[in-house]
Amino acid sequence: MLKPQEAFQIVQDIPVPRQKVQVPLIDCLGGILMEDLVADRDFPPFDRVMMDGIAISNVMIRTWKVEGTAYAGEVQKTLVDPNAAWEIMTGSPLPKNAVAVIKVEDLEFVEKEGERWVSCKNESIDRGNFIHQRGSDILQGQVILKKGTRLKANQIAIAASIGYSKLWIERLGEIHVFSTGDELVPIEATPLDHQIRSSNSIMMQSALKHVGIASQHHHLPDDPTIIHQALTTSLVKSDILLLSGGVSAGKKDYIPGILKDLGFEAKFHKIAQKPGKPLWVGSRADGKVIFAFPGNPISTLVCFSIYFLSWLQDKKTSFPQVKITGLPAPLANLDHWIPIQWTSEQQAQVLKHNGSGDLVHWQHADALAWQKANDTSEVLIYFPL
Repeated sequence: MLKPQEAFQIVQDIPVPRQKVQVPLIDCLGGILMEDLVADRDFPPFDRVMMDGIAISNVMIRTWKVEGTAYAGEVQKTLVDPNAAWEIMTGSPLPKNAVAVIKVEDLEFVEKEGERWVSCKNESIDRGNFIHQRGSDILQGQVILKKGTRLKANQIAIAASIGYSKLWIERLGEIHVFSTGDELVPIEATPLDHQIRSSNSIMMQSALKHVGIASQHHHLPDDPTIIHQALTTSLVKSDILLLSGGVSAGKKDYIPGILKDLGFEAKFHKIAQKPGKPLWVGSRADGKVIFAFPGNPISTLVCFSIYFLSWLQDKKTSFPQVKITGLPAPLANLDHWIPIQWTSEQQAQVLKHNGSGDLVHWQHADALAWQKANDTSEVLIYFPL
């Protein structure tokens, strides 16, 4: 049986299914850019004023007559008198012949015989002061965003600034979440004594939504014909399937056999860990990937958080460490994922709970500590929840 570190490596080596699509710029956040974007002009495209104040030519004097006022969005002005100044606003083009900007906080404006004058209290004025020079960020024709960039909000703004309303991006394939089991009823239903409300699927979907990923959901009964048909239909459009339940060793655990019939190769089935031992992960020749989680709520939470999300977000498996009090004796043949609570920035304690079906107590967990088989250390790797 695989150890968790071996399972981590196998999962990380599975390509994440992605699609190349052209989409509106507003929908590109988080997508991987599939083309180089080139600056269509110098940035900034003119000598840009960085502060409200005045633009001057003569930096040796301390009093200037104001020739006029320039605002952002207006055409470039010209400073005619080298001993005069233009009042300027942030974002406006620097007037021609001006060599420096003085911010308004250092100025005093006065009226003299119907003319505006301005004086500065600074002892020295540097040429180029508060001027964002044309082309200092990037020149026209240079690559401003490289192919392969995962787009963040500021890069969406860059694409907009160079005229792209749509982009070719590579984005995550569609995800379909399936809950399985005759014992499950919808959240809105009143369960009978032998039934429980479905919680695993909504947990996974909400976690995906939190990282900006939409998904579909359906529930399947313990009927192999229905399961086979539902997965076959879903795989026409969906690239990643997440299943909860039906992967252990019970008489109604049909999932592994059905996935084999659908052409999936099991990368592994079962990990030497507690909870979450029956995790099944596999892929198909067309790039489709399936994670089939155990049905217990905490088993699903552990496997989904540690293996699936790490794979999906390309996270590495090196985690920080913390000293933990109250650890149980290590298991002989299984690694143990243990819920912990912080007691300080450098220390945590084990959270008391009643096993992998106990959602009530696990709600207070801050992280999962990784206690390896036969490891008696009090300092363990942990995985934030």
